Amino acid sequence: MQEKKTLARRLFWGYAELFWVFFLGSILGFVIEGLWHIVLTGEWVDHSATVVGPFCTVYGVGAVALFIVARFLPRRSLVLQFLVFAAVGGAVEYFTSLFQESTFGSVSWDYSSHTLNLGGRVSAQMMILWGTLGMLFVGLVYPTLKKLLRRMHSRRWHIFCVACSAFMAFNLIISASAIFRWKERASSLPPSNKWEQYLDDTYPDAVMEYVYSDMHFR
Repeated sequence: MQEKKTLARRLFWGYAELFWVFFLGSILGFVIEGLWHIVLTGEWVDHSATVVGPFCTVYGVGAVALFIVARFLPRRSLVLQFLVFAAVGGAVEYFTSLFQESTFGSVSWDYSSHTLNLGGRVSAQMMILWGTLGMLFVGLVYPTLKKLLRRMHSRRWHIFCVACSAFMAFNLIISASAIFRWKERASSLPPSNKWEQYLDDTYPDAVMEYVYSDMHFR
């Protein structure tokens, strides 16, 4: 029984670490995207992937991927580290884009104008950026992040993790529902039940176009 409790505790700790990396990475990605757009255009643009809160989830997934890979690369050559991070980041973008299009019939980025791109989902230019971010992550962020996560192994933080996990699950479900309903409205389909009417009233086209400013349906 004690061994089962110990295993369950370790599994939860592992989940909690990855969840916080995803959670913080999503927020940081949202901020980075907004600031970068200010540099390019002088205006802030919302790049959230959820209807509630500042979460750019592709960065959250990317942060988790970099965090996992970073555990195996500290003693490897810098060139190998860069190439691995570039490949991992490229894979995250490619499969995230593929999942979005196959699930929602939409895309949020298109690199078709970039040299050496793969279906517009990922390009050599963006993989170089991911490689650079990975090197910065493992050199500047990863050591401090590991220490911070160790300090978060307490009952209070675990309860907070469960609460935030429930919030994110709800957020992702309602965001997906709002996107599906947005797509239906684009096809002039009226609401068929009270839930769809709620989505129409709470997340009309104007709200969705602001939150998902880069998204378009194919």
